[in-house]
Amino acid sequence: MRKYETVIIADPELSEAQLKDLFEKFKNLITRFHGNLIKIENWGLKNMAFEVNHKRSGYYVIFEYCGNPDIVEKIEHNIKIDDRIIRFLTIKTSDKINESERRAN
Repeated sequence: MRKYETVIIADPELSEAQLKDLFEKFKNLITRFHGNLIKIENWGLKNMAFEVNHKRSGYYVIFEYCGNPDIVEKIEHNIKIDDRIIRFLTIKTSDKINESERRAN
């Protein structure tokens, strides 16, 4: 298993309930694709350096998780078809994980 971080920027016009629904969807995707969620960091509403889709701000959220290499492709496919997400970036942070991260949830 490898360790990944995916940063998403969600539409700033989403309500609190819509944001929670988006987070739940992401958690469920990780589980469905046999990954383990390590942590979620919600950075809140931030201004972006440049306009994206006619928006100057967005909700920044970082998901840290582990899984097999094919998990990234599957999760990114689901992110791309979700109109609530205006930008995202996934990076591999480690080729190996320790046992405590594998069990984290």
